[in-house]
Amino acid sequence: MKNYTSTGRLSRRDISAGGLLAVMLAPLGASAQSDYPNRPVRVVSPFTGGGITDAIARSYTKELQDRFGQPFVLDHRPGASTNIAGAAVAAAPPDGYTLFISTLASHALNKWSYKSLPYDPEKLTTIGMMGVNAFYVVVRKESPYNSLQDLIKAAKESPTGLSYGTHGEGGANHIITELFRTKAGIGKLLHVPYKGGESHIDLMAGRIDFMIDGSAILHVVSGRLKALAVAYPRRWPTQPNVPTTAEVGLPDVTIATFFGLSAPPGTPVAILDKLNQAVVAIGKDPEVEKRLLALQVMTMPSNRQETQAFVQQQSDKWRPVLKGLNIAFD
Repeated sequence: MKNYTSTGRLSRRDISAGGLLAVMLAPLGASAQSDYPNRPVRVVSPFTGGGITDAIARSYTKELQDRFGQPFVLDHRPGASTNIAGAAVAAAPPDGYTLFISTLASHALNKWSYKSLPYDPEKLTTIGMMGVNAFYVVVRKESPYNSLQDLIKAAKESPTGLSYGTHGEGGANHIITELFRTKAGIGKLLHVPYKGGESHIDLMAGRIDFMIDGSAILHVVSGRLKALAVAYPRRWPTQPNVPTTAEVGLPDVTIATFFGLSAPPGTPVAILDKLNQAVVAIGKDPEVEKRLLALQVMTMPSNRQETQAFVQQQSDKWRPVLKGLNIAFD
C-alpha cells in the first residue's frame, strides 16, 4: 500500500481483419474522442449532498469544468450502500458523459457483503483517484467517554448495548464498527442506520452513543464532537493529538475510504486517459490540496494503473474481514 505524507498528497513512493469499414470509421471515432467533452457530463454520486463526498466531488467537478469548458453536473443517487448509483452508471452509455464517484463501499465492500449486486463493480472502468480520508471514533462533546478504553469498557458493561449510527446498513462505517465490536470483545451494540447526515445531529444531541465515521471529523474540528481515536495505520496530519486504534490495542481496526472516478464498461481508453490526466493535475494543484485537507481529505493523484491496483488491494483486504464477520445482505 502507498504511503501518505503530511503534505496532504499521496506519495509516489509509496487495422485488423475487420477491413475497410474499420479504417473508414476510425477517424470518425478518433475525432469524437479528441473533442471530448463537447456537451455536459453527468457525475453520479452515491450519497446525498452536504457531506465530505459531496465537497470532494464539487471541488473536482468545478476544476474539470474549468479545464474542459463544459459543465460537470452532480447527480445524487443515494441509497443501498452505493448500489443504486452504481447500477445507474453501469447501465449508462459508455461515451464518457456519465461518470461515477467510486468509493470503498462501491468497489471493495459491497461485492463481499451483498449476496447479489445490480451491477459488477469490477467492470466499471477506472479513471483515477481523487482522495482518501480516515475514520474516527467520535462521541458528543459532553460524553463521559474520554478515551477509546472508556468507550469499550462502557460497551461491555451495558446490558442493552451502546448505540452507534451509520449512513446505512452495509456501508463502510457499519462494517468498520462491527469489526471494532469483534476485535474489542464487545458482545452487543445497537446499530442505528441513517440515510445521511442526520446521524451526526443525533450524535451531537446524545440520541446515539458513538460513531466511527469520516465526515464526522468536521464536527470535531468545529468543537461539537470529540474524537477518541483514528481508525488509520498512522496519526492523521491534521489531527496529530488523536491516537490511532493501533496505539490503543486494536491494530486490525483500520480503514481508508477513498473517492475516485470511474465510468461505464467499454468507455474509450482515449477518453479515460484524458480524464485521468485532468484528475491527476487537479490533485497536484496546491490550492486543491489545501482546500481538501481542510476537509480532512488528502489528494491521491494516481494514473489509471495505480488507481486500479489500489482498489484491488482494498478489495483483497476486506474480503476475508467480511467473511469473518459473517455479514451478508440481500
